[in-house]
Amino acid sequence: MTTITVAQMIEALSALPADARLVVTESGYYSYGEFAEIMLPEVYTPENDLTPGAPVYRIGHSHQSY
Repeated sequence: MTTITVAQMIEALSALPADARLVVTESGYYSYGEFAEIMLPEVYTPENDLTPGAPVYRIGHSHQSY
């Protein structure tokens, strides 16, 4: 499991544009893990951009498999 501190996340979020959107992505089928991977914000390009013009940042990911 990957973790970060609240202070690290606050610092990272403070550096983002005010109109940024945050997402947690997932892939696969069934989840056997209790937690998603947590990460500092990274630029992410969604397949279906529901917020045109606003930057999107991924802050976590869950991989589900058989």
